[in-house]
Formats: sequence, C-alpha cells, structure tokens
Amino acid sequence: MRIDGGGIAQAIREDLETQIAELAKKKIVPKIAIITLGPEASWETYVRQKIKVASELGIKAILINLENANDENLIQTVRQIDSDFNYHGIIIQRPIPSNFNREQVVNSISPEKDIDGFRIDSDFEVPAWLAVKHLVTESLKELKIKKSWKKLNFAVIGKGETAGEPIIRGLKKLGVEPEIIDSKTLNRDEILKNADVVISTVGRKIVKPNQLKKGTILIGVGIHSEGGKARGDYDENEIEPVAAAYTPTPGGVGPLNLAYLYKNLIQAAKTQDMVDK
Repeated sequence: MRIDGGGIAQAIREDLETQIAELAKKKIVPKIAIITLGPEASWETYVRQKIKVASELGIKAILINLENANDENLIQTVRQIDSDFNYHGIIIQRPIPSNFNREQVVNSISPEKDIDGFRIDSDFEVPAWLAVKHLVTESLKELKIKKSWKKLNFAVIGKGETAGEPIIRGLKKLGVEPEIIDSKTLNRDEILKNADVVISTVGRKIVKPNQLKKGTILIGVGIHSEGGKARGDYDENEIEPVAAAYTPTPGGVGPLNLAYLYKNLIQAAKTQDMVDK
C-alpha cells in the first residue's frame, strides 16, 4: 500500500488556510525568516519549496542568505530577527556547516520562535518527526493493526541531526525503544528482518527488499537526486511486494514535513499575539 503523504498534507494545509484567514482578520500575517548558510547548491531546492508553499498559504517567507557569515554574524542576525515582533518563526536551513557551533546557533533562536523544534526547550516538535508519527499512525489505521506502538518493533536507519535523531527522540518520548542502525551496526539485516516499522533517514538507496520481513511498514525520510529526479532510500517497485505500507519519494514525508512546519508557525503566531496583548 502506497501512503499518499501529499493528500494527508493537503488536508492539514486546508485547515491552516482557515486559521490564516482568521489571523488576517486581526491584521496578522504569519512571517518566517529562512536563514541559509553555505553555497546555494546545498539548500536551494529545499528552500525554494518552502517559499513556494508559504506563498500558496499566504505566509510571508523572507530568505536571508548568510553564505560568508561566521558564528558571530549569524547569531547577531538571528537575535535581531528574534526581537522583531513581526517575525513569528525562524529556521536555519540544514545542513549547518561544521565550522559553526551548532548548539550555540540553535539556542540563539528563542523557544517560542524555534518552529523547527531543535532546541531542547523548544515550544515545538520537529516537523520531520511529526510527519513520521502521522504516517505511521495512518499506516496502522489503514492496515487495521491495533497493537500499541510499544508492542511493535521499530528500526531507525540513520541518526543525523536533521531527521534520524529527532525521530529517535520522538519515539522514545512515546515509550518506544527503537533499534538504531548506523554505519557501525554489524547485525543490520537481523534488526531489519525483525522490524514491524522501518524508518530510513539516510539519503541514498540503502534498503533492499530481501532485508525486510513481509508486512513491514516502511517510511522513507531520506532523499537524494538520481538522474535529476528526487529518489528515496529504496526502490518503490522493488519493495512494494514486501512492504504492507510504504511512503513514496517524492510525495511521502516531504509534503507533510512542510505542512507541520507551517502548522508550527501558525501556532507561534497565535501564541505571540496572545502574549503581546
């Protein structure tokens, strides 16, 4: 079963449009600052999509490119934006180059404007995790699986700061202890064969059908370009006979990730409006 992340995201977007219209009556336009670092090739595709969706929803998205910034320049810029009540959310587009102090950079955004959810004390959960949680929930519902999450075996491939790590953290908050597979894992095939739900966050073709048990739920978060087209961590045609449910790339996690990012932004705008009063 192919899970239509785009269709699920559209339902969320329609609800957001209603909320944005309500904010407009109060003369509030949700506004986000998207700060980019490093060369354009590393972020252009992802940022273009964020700006496109923001425009469609009626959100004001401001792109701030700091390609040649250092820690001091970046943090100064973030704090200046953070203090501007017209901005309701700030994101720093990943990947953050290794020459930056990532923890210090992330913590320069106040918890109420950290709509990416990367601060430990952020007011928001990471959109990628919210998207994965929704897709797993939808899969279990469609497959009529009534077991609690704690009674299912989860495997997460990859533990990067953008997706793998927050997804692992989110699962643990629900009381789930996932098996984690990284480059040093020796028994990866054994872990995958035992998994009821596999979440892959790597960004290259890494999951093969013979590694999965029949009836697995497969969520693909990773994305890479192949022949000029967006591809995921597995070949959909290959895994379809094995997986009971799977997300496509594109059209799986991506649209839902963006929907939840802007859902966080709308909530931030509402909360800040109440505080301002």
